[in-house]
Amino acid sequence: MTGGVPSSSLSCPAIIADMLDSLILEPGHRVLELGAGQGLNAALLAWRTGPGLVTTVEVDPVLAAAAQDRLEALGTEVAVRTGDGELGWPDGAPYDRVVSTYAVESVPWAWIEQTRPGGRIVTPWGRLGHVALTVADDGRSASGWMQGLAAFMPSRTTTADARRSWRQIRGERPADNQRALALPGRLDDGNALFVLRVCLPDVEVFTRTGDDRTVTGFLHDGRSSWATLTPAGEGVALARQGARAAWPTKRSTSSPTGRSRARHRCTTSA
Repeated sequence: MTGGVPSSSLSCPAIIADMLDSLILEPGHRVLELGAGQGLNAALLAWRTGPGLVTTVEVDPVLAAAAQDRLEALGTEVAVRTGDGELGWPDGAPYDRVVSTYAVESVPWAWIEQTRPGGRIVTPWGRLGHVALTVADDGRSASGWMQGLAAFMPSRTTTADARRSWRQIRGERPADNQRALALPGRLDDGNALFVLRVCLPDVEVFTRTGDDRTVTGFLHDGRSSWATLTPAGEGVALARQGARAAWPTKRSTSSPTGRSRARHRCTTSA
């Protein structure tokens, strides 16, 4: 915890294995990891690639130091660096593989720029699952597919700068309006949430389950608008929504075009 906010988490082994499998890692590959955390994933990367080939970047200096101690004790020869993962680590580029252990809203252009043509990038996206991208031969784009559905912690550097939290947007004001809405499926259906996230890339969608097992859906745009969906009977939900004054957004510089959007076939390009 940092300032009362979770700063690191350990993914379940099945998710770690799934992401490593998506990376298609081979011995001798040079790897950049973003988000060292406890150092477990970096140790697994080094076990596969061989010593001295993995660089991991951690924004939290306390976590970085702890990961460094663990990795040195294991003799992995992993290079632990302290910095903003969104910027990658250009000193070691180009890399054969780049993997992030936290979720991003758009793939930072630096990651593509620092990956060799034909190299692979695996990262959680939108807190719903991870994408696996292959960098094009000209190095000016990367494309691929969703490889699995699982929630990950968001970036600690880009989210805070560019988006308001749900509480900041919702506040204490009453809803501007509410109405009944047809509900074709369960609000906690992972596939349905993924479709919503793809169709509405600027909207964050999450759910919470109450003590009575009722699932409420929460949506917001990170700037001013919010909505909730609460089941109100078979196939029906009560929709409440509202808005407050927007604040200026920080335009992303993750690609030469200023911004990339993820689709079902996830692509980011120059």
